Amino acid sequence: MEERKQFLKAVGLPILVSIQPRHNKDKKELQLFIKTENLTKVNISKFQILFFASDGNRQLLIPDESKTPELICSIQKKIQPNSIYKCLVGPYVFTQLWNSIQVQSISFTTEDQIRHVIDEEDLNDVILWL
Repeated sequence: MEERKQFLKAVGLPILVSIQPRHNKDKKELQLFIKTENLTKVNISKFQILFFASDGNRQLLIPDESKTPELICSIQKKIQPNSIYKCLVGPYVFTQLWNSIQVQSISFTTEDQIRHVIDEEDLNDVILWL
């Protein structure tokens, strides 16, 4: 874990996100426990992760109570340097069985009002699936 953090700091990726999916046995319900750690020396605000759940055929699923498929973890508080913030996503219930969860994007704004988006090729470096 410490090696991963050092690597992320060295390459300029300022966060580490750990995601722990929880679901009931038949996988029609989904809940995500998310921890976000700020690895920088500046405060981060307006942090957001956009997810999608898909079925075995890679079709995006829409939760029963929603009109759109996106699942969002949003942290509105300042995420201070070297601190961890938690976010709970769900529980969502789907009509069909979900098979996988994809992170579409991670975006945040630093205290100097610069907006950052972690692109697809760097997502795997900053996310730990538990």
